[in-house]
Amino acid sequence: MPYSRDTTLTEHYRITKEPNGDVRLNFSMMAEDPQYLKEPWIVTYHFKKEPDGSKWTPLPCSVK
Repeated sequence: MPYSRDTTLTEHYRITKEPNGDVRLNFSMMAEDPQYLKEPWIVTYHFKKEPDGSKWTPLPCSVK
């Protein structure tokens, strides 16, 4: 996305605990640019914390 030198980027991070015990990270980002945007561009992401690393199996990068 093109942007000008007058762009303002605002980020918010919030950790919440749900009534069922789930822990979530909520991330939102807002970009404001009077040159390229007619209104703020807002994106939100929601991540759930897993109880352990059982779903995470990273592998080293390899060149083929």
